[in-house]
Amino acid sequence: MSSDLKPLEERLDQVIALLKILASKEIEEKRRTILSTPKKQQIYELCDGNNEMNEIAKKAKASNEYVRLTIRDLEDIGFITVKSEGVKRYPKRVI
Repeated sequence: MSSDLKPLEERLDQVIALLKILASKEIEEKRRTILSTPKKQQIYELCDGNNEMNEIAKKAKASNEYVRLTIRDLEDIGFITVKSEGVKRYPKRVI
């Protein structure tokens, strides 16, 4: 990193930290709502960017539809992102 950008990087780190503090209550409320069951928590934990959606369903012993809907809900609130490679989708936790 260039020394010219160091102050900017430090400021961005501060902004990110403040945003996390401000959003922490809302994030926790959404986490409790979306991850309300052990099965949904397991699916969320399997979203590491390496497991394809069908693999997550097999590992979680859940239907593909249940996994798809859970991942869609997690993606809608920003907890995960999904990378597509052809027809395969790889969810990854952001939070």
